Amino acid sequence: MKNIYLIAGLLLVSTSLLHSESLQERTKGMNILVLSVEDWSAEAVGCYGNSVVQTPHVDRLASRGIQFNRAYCQGPVCNPSRASFGTGLRPDSTGVYGNGDKMDATIPEGVTFYADILQQNPSAIIVGSGKIVHKWEESYRFIDGFDEIYYTHAYDRPDANFAGVHASIMTHEEVMEDAELVYKFLPDEKVVARLHQKREEREIRLAAGEKNTWPLRKPFQQLMAEQVGDSGMSAEEMEDGCISKHAVSLIERFAESGQQFCLTLGFYAPHTPLLAPKEFVDLYPPEQMELTDAPARKDRNIPAVAKRNGSNYDIFNGLYPEYGPTEQRQREAISAYYATASYIDSLIGEVLTALEENKLAGNTIVILLSDHGFHLGEHGLWSKFTLFEQSTRVPFIIYVPDLKGNGTAAEGIVELVDFAPTLYDIWDLESPDNLEGLSLLPLLENPSQKWKKAAYSMIPIGGLGRAVRTERYRYSEWRSDRSPDFTQDNLRAVELYDLQEDPNEHINLAGLPEHAKTEAMLRELLYNGWRAALPEGI
Repeated sequence: MKNIYLIAGLLLVSTSLLHSESLQERTKGMNILVLSVEDWSAEAVGCYGNSVVQTPHVDRLASRGIQFNRAYCQGPVCNPSRASFGTGLRPDSTGVYGNGDKMDATIPEGVTFYADILQQNPSAIIVGSGKIVHKWEESYRFIDGFDEIYYTHAYDRPDANFAGVHASIMTHEEVMEDAELVYKFLPDEKVVARLHQKREEREIRLAAGEKNTWPLRKPFQQLMAEQVGDSGMSAEEMEDGCISKHAVSLIERFAESGQQFCLTLGFYAPHTPLLAPKEFVDLYPPEQMELTDAPARKDRNIPAVAKRNGSNYDIFNGLYPEYGPTEQRQREAISAYYATASYIDSLIGEVLTALEENKLAGNTIVILLSDHGFHLGEHGLWSKFTLFEQSTRVPFIIYVPDLKGNGTAAEGIVELVDFAPTLYDIWDLESPDNLEGLSLLPLLENPSQKWKKAAYSMIPIGGLGRAVRTERYRYSEWRSDRSPDFTQDNLRAVELYDLQEDPNEHINLAGLPEHAKTEAMLRELLYNGWRAALPEGI
């Protein structure tokens, strides 16, 4: 197979040439199950070292496959991350830096989504359910590669035109048409009444001709984000439960037909609101939850822009003072976050069990990833949208049946932008010539080998922050615009952390003479870009 990446005049030999033909000959006939989770921090998964949260099904998957301990997203917020790992390109190439950048309008013509390339396999059906991109109604161009899409988000469902994009696109039959489904079961009737009021106010103003929808939607969305704990719903009633239930029926269908498949499941939790069925909330009494050991009072010389200038954009967002981050509320939020993680783990368990019961487990590759991480009070921050470790580092697990390296962890640095090239190599498909990630098949065969020197992430705050993360350090620059031209006089702030000595990134070493050589080396690595971090010989 020829898998050559021609990028800005640089010829990169595909990593498919580095792994044995026997592995690829075997994987190209296998099914693929992608478990994409939203906002799940690597630090809130049992197999990644959290001794409190209960995630037995993901832990078991990791024990059977390859767990990547140093996996990083390219944009620590939903839209840029999904645009990046779905295309195999980085935010500077997709143009999608934040949630306000629409994929259809921003990504250059000719860029393909992974489902388009998977269509090269004539034997396979390509199916997606749940959250795959930020919003399908802003990403019509990238639907066509899917044979079937199940878009389930009841309160933001596509309009009638959505069904015309592709003949087989449909909404999830288990989700009620009632757009109030997502909050009408909340136990607090006063909150439900306020949510009704906010929706009604928005509809009235939209009907009167107001065009700027975010200021109208924000009061509803931010009030919803502050809700934590018991959802008041059963596991199957909740949206993610609908996704897993339907996934089981799809797996049964595939088993009966014998058709090869790639099935992507996009779960919404543990995104806010941090709501889960009561049985999962009861696992984590708030009074037993420990607050972060990385509070803001320990921070030294960290620029305000790196900490979102003191703002939280999700939970504890400040729009509703009655939901302030008191110690009790923080414990409740941590409890609820762990509860949603355990809930998602249980649904993943249902899907994996369905593979086994339908005798597909021995011929199905399983890939689990999260689009980005989530803060639980570190540096005084909650949710994502920073360049700190809690926001950029993600769980990433790949299981290939009967692989020699299974059951081990890979310590080499990998990135979510590697996801799409890995899919293409699994099925031995011709890749686009503009990919900016690397297939991980060589690491699956030999998880201990040396890999990338660094990972690259960026986030649009006050312009744009860019970070390079090596095995030991993180170096970040904050500039007043999004330009990738480092010669411009737009530098606002610089960060340097030694995560070996300071794993919680409390002490910014930038500008200190004794660290000048390290700072210069990392600055050069950032400026030279991701190609400078590729493994030797690539």
